[in-house]
Amino acid sequence: MTIPNLPEKISGSPIPPTATELPQPEEAPESKPILISFERYNDRECQLNGMDNKIARKALQVLRDIGVNIKTETDFKDHLPRLKVVPIENSGHYRGLYKGLMDLPDVEIEEAKIDRDKGRLFFFLIERIFHVVAIRESHYETGKNMR
Repeated sequence: MTIPNLPEKISGSPIPPTATELPQPEEAPESKPILISFERYNDRECQLNGMDNKIARKALQVLRDIGVNIKTETDFKDHLPRLKVVPIENSGHYRGLYKGLMDLPDVEIEEAKIDRDKGRLFFFLIERIFHVVAIRESHYETGKNMR
């Protein structure tokens, strides 16, 4: 029985270069901006098409600021302190905003006031996705009861 010859010396290290590199930690999810989705957009409740140019421009700026600055729900107060955000209930005139969200029974829509007197952005946040429901120039009548 013969012993096979050893191959010639391998030049360099037998360990591949990728094995000696330490894996870099991924960026923490809290440092990534949220994603903006129009998947749950409610066209019936939206007034974007007939909106005044000034209010439409402000709405777009608010969406831009949210996409750039908001990483968690608490960032609204920290990064956009002038944007007043309040939760709304599934009652009265607000009911129309909840249509199409039956598969999300626990979702809470919030209202961001784009302008002092006009302009409202209705949305909800699930994990890292900011879902735009509607953008309106006028606000809903909250003092009247719907039947």
